[in-house]
Amino acid sequence: MTHRHSGPRPNAMERLSLPGTIALAAGVIVLVLQGIESAHGIPGMPRFWHQNQPLWFLLGMVGVVVGWQWLWQSEPRDDDARSWKPAVPGRRFRRLTLYTRANCSLCDEAAEVLTDYSNWLPPVDEVDIDSDPHLAQQFNTCVPVVACDGKVRFRGRIDETLLRRLIEGTPPIAWP
Repeated sequence: MTHRHSGPRPNAMERLSLPGTIALAAGVIVLVLQGIESAHGIPGMPRFWHQNQPLWFLLGMVGVVVGWQWLWQSEPRDDDARSWKPAVPGRRFRRLTLYTRANCSLCDEAAEVLTDYSNWLPPVDEVDIDSDPHLAQQFNTCVPVVACDGKVRFRGRIDETLLRRLIEGTPPIAWP
């Protein structure tokens, strides 16, 4: 049986934050240089800078627009897991097991959702069902499967609303 302990993983929105900042900054720098160049001229700039003025303007605008969009997408929303908090803080459950299999995009999505709620859940123990014939028979067509303290709570896609209700409805435990 293959077990893999999942540590914190950046979610899709967090992964856009740094590239968005870089693209926005690069776009602004190019546009500022374009403005200075057209107003006063910048001595010492390479020839390709002077020969491709419209291209540089276009690249600057693309950098600003793409960077702004990525940063906007990386901001938490009201329905985002990063902005949601249960009424009573604290971890729920002692064990959280995610039954998965290789090349399962739903399994990857489930791991990401559980990571988003890691402040209220124990570390995820990922188990590959194909490494155990009994688990493969039990969960063959319904991975991912999420079990909290041994009780199966989700099969297939994790509904975040139901996960929030589960967290909200379960009292926090004393965590070592």
